[in-house]
Amino acid sequence: MPLPNWKVPAAVMLAGSLAFSSALGAQERTHTTVQPGAPGEASRALSPEDLGTPGLDTYTEADVRFMQDMIHHHEQALIMSRMAPERSAREDVRTLAEKIERAQGDEIAAMIRWLEIRDQAVPVLTVDLYEAEHRHDHAHHHDHAHHHHHPGDPDSHDHHHHADHHGHDHEMMAGMLTDEELAQLEAARGEEFDRLFLEFMIYHHEGAILMVNELFASPGGARGSDMYEFATHVANDQRDEIARMRAMLAESR
Repeated sequence: MPLPNWKVPAAVMLAGSLAFSSALGAQERTHTTVQPGAPGEASRALSPEDLGTPGLDTYTEADVRFMQDMIHHHEQALIMSRMAPERSAREDVRTLAEKIERAQGDEIAAMIRWLEIRDQAVPVLTVDLYEAEHRHDHAHHHDHAHHHHHPGDPDSHDHHHHADHHGHDHEMMAGMLTDEELAQLEAARGEEFDRLFLEFMIYHHEGAILMVNELFASPGGARGSDMYEFATHVANDQRDEIARMRAMLAESR
């Protein structure tokens, strides 16, 4: 089954959630609801307490927190990837970094829409999601009027870790690099940068997979079809890229 396209409009995402929730409501009246397990893991039956009150748009606090935390997690991947163009000695590393930047920027936009639709708090970003497009326009059209300086530019990163409105320290999230590690990556050049980038990004991706597994393990987590598909997409995409990066590391040794 092909993975979902996360560039779809918010209205489409909401419509799918409404249809799924309606069907799920009928299912709850007849038999036990089963929550699909994380990829490769068994499903489990949910208790009435896990399910809460059936509604047109079913989601849990764990779903909301996952989206809020994953936005910040992806944001750090953007910061790391934007260091590559000026520091990497390998074309394949630069290509991978550009892919990660574009894909995770699109996913952040989708997560923001998901939160806004449900009137949930949206984390404040310190980077421009579409800086890659600005760089592309600047390089090909030399249009300085459309290229602005942003906090997320490669030479203007603010590496000081911060806490969101819940008081959550983002350095405590799985796979998040410390300020010192980000500074180490930023200072590196050539082969040293490429090695650190691959090692750090593998660690970062592994953290994202752990966050997905924790969501699936939480009561009622990823119950809605939109959440299940998105979380599964994130985990599968990260696994694929980890395999690719490990192969790239092996090639350099």
